[in-house]
Amino acid sequence: MKTVLSTLNAKYIHTSLALRWLYVANKDRFDVSLREYTIKENINKIANELLGTECSILGLSVSIWNVKQTKELVSVLKKNKPGLIIILGGPEVSYEPEFFLDTWNIDYVISGEGEFVLGELLDAIQHEKSTEIPGISSRKHISKAIAQADIEKLSRLDSPYMLPQDAEEMGNKLVYFETSRGCPYQCQYCLSSLEKGVRYFPKDYILGNLKYLIESKAKQIKFLDRTFNLNREHTLMVFGFLIKNYRPNLSCQFEVYADLLKDEMIDYLNDNLPENYFRFEIGIQSTYEPTNVAVKRKQDFPLLAGNVQKIMQGGKIDLHLDLIAGLPYETLERFRKSFNDVFELGAKEVQLGFLKMLRGTNLRKDADKYGYKYDDEAPYEIFYNSDISAEELSRIHEAEHALEKFWNSGRFPETMDIVFRSYYKGKYFELFDEVGQFYKERQYPHRGYQLEDLFRYLHEFLLSKNIDLFETLREDYYNNFSRKPQGFWEDTIGKQRRKQLLYQIGQDKIFLKKHGLNRKVIEKLTVIDMLSEDIFLLTIFLPEGNTTFKYCFDKNKKEQLT
Repeated sequence: MKTVLSTLNAKYIHTSLALRWLYVANKDRFDVSLREYTIKENINKIANELLGTECSILGLSVSIWNVKQTKELVSVLKKNKPGLIIILGGPEVSYEPEFFLDTWNIDYVISGEGEFVLGELLDAIQHEKSTEIPGISSRKHISKAIAQADIEKLSRLDSPYMLPQDAEEMGNKLVYFETSRGCPYQCQYCLSSLEKGVRYFPKDYILGNLKYLIESKAKQIKFLDRTFNLNREHTLMVFGFLIKNYRPNLSCQFEVYADLLKDEMIDYLNDNLPENYFRFEIGIQSTYEPTNVAVKRKQDFPLLAGNVQKIMQGGKIDLHLDLIAGLPYETLERFRKSFNDVFELGAKEVQLGFLKMLRGTNLRKDADKYGYKYDDEAPYEIFYNSDISAEELSRIHEAEHALEKFWNSGRFPETMDIVFRSYYKGKYFELFDEVGQFYKERQYPHRGYQLEDLFRYLHEFLLSKNIDLFETLREDYYNNFSRKPQGFWEDTIGKQRRKQLLYQIGQDKIFLKKHGLNRKVIEKLTVIDMLSEDIFLLTIFLPEGNTTFKYCFDKNKKEQLT
């Protein structure tokens, strides 16, 4: 019986490590292959391709980002091939298998890590044996067990990271890698809190696979470990290997628990890491202790903040700090405090997410206790709770849009530095909140805009606050380009006059010789902006980087300017 394993990834660059594990665990015993798609692709087209494989069994991995599309896919598949056996797995279905068996036209659900129980199920189907297997649910039998795969046994399989079919595309994809499974913490909003214990892959297995990836075309490795730095010896082993085998154009991302970082570890990284090699994602979520207690999240924020600042001072590691809006007991005002506490740390990115009531989590079970109302459809984002209203959460959403555009994008470094130092010191959320409301009032789009539009909108907002940073904004704008841009968000010269001015400057042999330029560079690679009636700013986009000059057409003023 031919079996196909498939999923709908969120983006083309994503890959499913789960499918690859399922494949290597079962390919030697069964006729198994895998196919990946994205949630943006046409469902009927995907269905036709899957049906074209003439498979008898289809396994689908389901997560909150693809559940809607997967449900539609299942419906189309069963309509066209009623006898197709469909097996669901993945985090979305693991903890409420009965819901999906009752509401979807499927045959089986695998709860938990399915590498080996899938093989048991395929064997049972092929030989018409009982499918009452721990971790396997059907309409005849609901299993309460959550499967856990034997790590040692997994490590003896062919590597899911070395599949020949992945080698060519590895440079265009995000590579997911795990050195452990499980999480020791009990955060009530997270599915990882339902796993018991942390299990590590063998050292030789980890290092052998990492060596392969480092020597491959891979550009980005994302480690899936829920708390990568839980075990000091393990952490040092992996970090040390990556540093020793550093390759340019490769970056590695880890989820770390900043409270656990010791000075010696931070010093080791700051002293030995190449720049742009490691990126740490640090989940802070809230700085309000009653909130952390309610969701069973252990955190020492002063310790965490101190460790983050030490990492920042080293200048080697990009930091991505996470916050969640809508947690228990956190009002809008208290969330504002959490945001400002975290933003004050100065990380390159601050990720502002919104609480989602994931299936199986204890917080979802306790929703009534905190007055939660949430969407019944994935991703189950909350509408409000007893401490924060729908209107207030909507306001935070607008602030989040502003945060993404004007901070996390990294497009406005000089402007934002001045804004926060001189006008909004310590009032970080207030700025993004006000920009968000400005957007809303003027009905500016969150999609379908040009880069120059962002600069225009921010300029207009700042002027509405009597802040004129036009020159700094212009500098940031040009620094977004390595080639001469086609347009500018505020044109004060006009296309024809600009062409004439650049032609005239291109004839000034004294100026060209002084600065090592030529006429072609002036006319083809230079942007000109008016500073005053006779003085202009020249921004030249050279391969080695942008450079600027002031040019004056008045001889007397030119001599004075020089």
